[in-house]
Amino acid sequence: GEKSGLRLVMSHILKKIKERRKKAWNNIHDKSKPLYYSFEYFPPKTEAGLDNLLSRISRMTRRLDPLFVDVTWGSSGSTAARTLAVASHAQRFAGTHVMLHLTCAGMSNTQLEQALMQAKAGGIRNVLVLRGDPPRRKCSWKRGDVSGGCCDRAIDLVRFIKDRYRDYFCIAVAGHPEGHPSSTSPEEEVKHLKEKMDAGADFIITQFFYDTNTFLNFVKSCRKEGISSPILPGIMPIQSYPSFIRMTNYCNISVPKKVMQRLEPVKDNDEAIKDIGVEIAVEMCQKILSESSVDEQIDGIHFYTLNLERSVTQILLRMGLIDIIRESEHDASLSDVVPADRPLPWRPSTLEVRSKESIRPINWANRPASYVMRTETWDEFPNGRWGDAASPAFGELSEVSHFYHFSIPHEDRLAILGRKPRKLEDIYETFAKYIDGTVNYIPWCETPLQPESFLIQSQLVQLNQRGFLTINSQPSVNGLSSSNPTFGWGGAGGYVYQKAYVECFVNPKNAEKLLEMVDKNSSMNLYGINKFGKEIKSGFSEGGTSALTWGVFPNREIVQPTIFDPQTFCVWAEEAFSLWTNMWLDLYEPFSDSYNLIEEIRDTFFLVAIIDNEFISKDEAIWNAMIPLTNITESV
Repeated sequence: GEKSGLRLVMSHILKKIKERRKKAWNNIHDKSKPLYYSFEYFPPKTEAGLDNLLSRISRMTRRLDPLFVDVTWGSSGSTAARTLAVASHAQRFAGTHVMLHLTCAGMSNTQLEQALMQAKAGGIRNVLVLRGDPPRRKCSWKRGDVSGGCCDRAIDLVRFIKDRYRDYFCIAVAGHPEGHPSSTSPEEEVKHLKEKMDAGADFIITQFFYDTNTFLNFVKSCRKEGISSPILPGIMPIQSYPSFIRMTNYCNISVPKKVMQRLEPVKDNDEAIKDIGVEIAVEMCQKILSESSVDEQIDGIHFYTLNLERSVTQILLRMGLIDIIRESEHDASLSDVVPADRPLPWRPSTLEVRSKESIRPINWANRPASYVMRTETWDEFPNGRWGDAASPAFGELSEVSHFYHFSIPHEDRLAILGRKPRKLEDIYETFAKYIDGTVNYIPWCETPLQPESFLIQSQLVQLNQRGFLTINSQPSVNGLSSSNPTFGWGGAGGYVYQKAYVECFVNPKNAEKLLEMVDKNSSMNLYGINKFGKEIKSGFSEGGTSALTWGVFPNREIVQPTIFDPQTFCVWAEEAFSLWTNMWLDLYEPFSDSYNLIEEIRDTFFLVAIIDNEFISKDEAIWNAMIPLTNITESV
């Protein structure tokens, strides 16, 4: 059908919290673990920092699966453009719900209205309302201070939003367990918080703290005052001793003596401080969750990440909220974790227009942002079956859609892809390094190797070292539990299946070898194409769409979330060949040896996809058949 403009409509966070609680009521839940958690980020000051943060948010949401992320707002809207850029990226490409900070301080009526209109236009439906930073030359707000904008206090901004937008926005407000500087007492602060809730706020996120008893008493006071809304404790992992002292002093946060006693002996050792900071955060989370009563209902955690990844990941690991996939070959790294519960093998979008999307082609598995961008104008998304792949949405590609959030600095790309590759083996080794984890990305793969491919890692390394340059792969699976930490998805009680698949760039001679291999194996299909549209294929009938991943679950139809479609593969191939140019060729001087090498690979190699339809046998026929082909190295 005709395509309309992009409809970015995201769900209220309060609704998502209620959904998590309802699910927990129907299952046995470990009270020492949160039902949900969220991450806070702030917009960096530089373009390079912004690029790095966008990649980090995508990586953290995919691996750690927060309920939502929120993005801070600078004083008087000083970071408005960057804040909106981070929030927009997260909601479009990271597959997570987004909450935007909005402050009163220094903001005129027109500025507030403009910010809210931009948020609404971008589909953001969640706002954290704050008074904002105190005026310059003042450490904190004092009693009687006003913001200097059209809304004196946060409660006025809550009313401002409710008056103009009714229930469009879900509104969060700040809670201060130790009292706010402008309040005469913690009791007065709780009364004021109740007024904010009565004005239309939906839930509360607290200032960070380190005294869990103070927080638990704060929650008791809130419930006694009649505040029944969710209260999320704000946890800030300690990253360094100087920053910890500076921030606790600036925000007037009390620190228990036993915390200081653990930090003081190692205050000059940043790594030890981080490790102790993780331990303290885990202990705080577990105490808060286990000691809060049923009536107090503290079941979520909000992490102030400071734009850092390691500490939050370690906290979630130690709390059993994410799984380590491998420990045998090397120490578990941050790339080896996956969320404990995946609804689909790929991360679904949180955009309402894509809410029923349940099936995607495998080709963009390692470049999901590009797929989302290229399909964002569709009115409907595949649900249950792939349908007609000849959609006009797969039209001309803009260069932005090829590598939108994959803007790796020139120097970084040189360090990974090679400063002066002169022979084919140099390129082969770069691909092999990606497979063995020495480098974290190549142009076709924005993230480290997926955990399921660890089972075939040695075969993939050998293939790449001999010129079969793999950019997508998966082993076969026959009826594993849907709760399996590596392959599981879709919820408990089901079984998952998948066919072995590999996608690789190969020179023409090796393409012919692969074609002969598939001709001899009746269970396999092959489809290949080069930059100029020359096709090779074996085993594909007209149409030829094939389910690659599927699941069987109680009280549901069979779900097939990942497919291969020859027409769609041709569209992907156009993008894949362009990446040789946009992400690799442009690193080198025109007509240099390195430039000529990349150009010849781009112009002569085929992109080949092979499916092995025999998923029942434990013997991986596709790899057993391909490895012997590597015995003779071919030249371009």
